Amino acid sequence: MKLLLITLGIFIVPISVMAVDITGNYAVWGVGTKSCYAFNLVTVNYLNSDNSTQKKDESLISKLKFWEDKKNNEDEVENFDIYRNYIKGFMTAYNIFTEKTFSITGSMKEKQVIEWLNDYCKENPMSSVENALTSFTFEHYDNRMKTSSRARRGR
Repeated sequence: MKLLLITLGIFIVPISVMAVDITGNYAVWGVGTKSCYAFNLVTVNYLNSDNSTQKKDESLISKLKFWEDKKNNEDEVENFDIYRNYIKGFMTAYNIFTEKTFSITGSMKEKQVIEWLNDYCKENPMSSVENALTSFTFEHYDNRMKTSSRARRGR
């Protein structure tokens, strides 16, 4: 009887399967391979800013200060943009390939997602950015937006 119930359970219960190889591994590209520690170093200025976009200093004074090393600040902004684009691509791919998911972020704004990832990475500095994003999807799955607002309005 138990065997029958287990067998029926396997066929009746929908199973969510991630696409991995036979050993359970999959390729991770780009900044997804970077550590959470590296991610947090880059996100400090973004999270401390009042707006969601960082702007390079283009003032006349900054242009006259040719002796200062501007490259570090510019690299920081560019590095954050690389992470931001990776995160957006990850979330978009997740939304495309996960059934009944319009948006895994639900009603969260970009900065809230970055804050969540930053908090996760503070607790797990040796983890990869990809692991942080995967953890985000597991934790937010139940609160995901299942349909677009147009579909909910009956269009």
